[in-house]
Amino acid sequence: MLRNSVIVVLLFFPLLTQADNHGLLVKGFEVKYSPFTVIAQPGEKVEIGRLPGARTDPKIRDFDGVSYDSESDKSGVIIAPQAPGHYLLQVVPDGGEVMTVNLFVTVPLAEVENEQLNGYRIGPPPPGDEKRTEFYKPPAGFIEVTEDMLDIPLTPHFNLRQFLCKQEGGYPKYAVIQESLLVLLEGLLEAVQQAGYPAGSFGVISGYRTPWYNRKIGNVANSRHVYGDAMDIYLDLDGDGLMDDLDSDGDRDRDDVNILFNIVTRFMRQPENSALIGGVGNYGRTSRHGGFVHVDTRGYSARW
Repeated sequence: MLRNSVIVVLLFFPLLTQADNHGLLVKGFEVKYSPFTVIAQPGEKVEIGRLPGARTDPKIRDFDGVSYDSESDKSGVIIAPQAPGHYLLQVVPDGGEVMTVNLFVTVPLAEVENEQLNGYRIGPPPPGDEKRTEFYKPPAGFIEVTEDMLDIPLTPHFNLRQFLCKQEGGYPKYAVIQESLLVLLEGLLEAVQQAGYPAGSFGVISGYRTPWYNRKIGNVANSRHVYGDAMDIYLDLDGDGLMDDLDSDGDRDRDDVNILFNIVTRFMRQPENSALIGGVGNYGRTSRHGGFVHVDTRGYSARW
């Protein structure tokens, strides 16, 4: 539920081109589109920085629910409210257009009792990986999602509904989403469009999965889906819920999946996308679903 409407004013001068500084540096990611989404724990400090090429750091004002802390003259730090919920911020670069930022303050992991949160089955925390502990940290909290929040746009081309676990149950539901996945998806969609496929978004087989649901469908306990940085995607320009015939040969088969897989692989190999390094998987059509490509931002490269 929307808790607060907040205006954050960012002042930039002198004015540079949009390619240079009309955007934000959030959690290490360059964001030049609106809306964008930030996930934080109650009371967490989130730095709002300037993009490379900008000459002035953002200036942030106090508003109801969301405050700021000027820790230095080179950064502004939003302090997330203590109350979990959805907070809407309007960001205004000097001389630029308004940018919208969703701030989701999560319900802490500590509030999960008997593997449930408000009656919604979560399951046990994921087991992690002793050899790569830094890449397998359990989620610190969960976004609480009510039914009226489903169509909230997290980025220009992806809404909250697309990331929810498909397990049965009423509302509220709970989800884990990583900002890195949002940045990856927007970048991949742009790469797909540049390749000649005018998609407005991706079809989604699976986004976040609770550990309970992930185990129910027989997936491995450490699936990246339970960490909130994975999505199984396909191109569906005709809206029939299946991977399109991308090579126009009259068949929707593994060759079409390979086209999307290759676009994704090339994108993730580009040096400028090194912060989005992760897994890419190629899956053919089955009786349950059309073919799709798995993507995640696990922090190290994996292909299958």
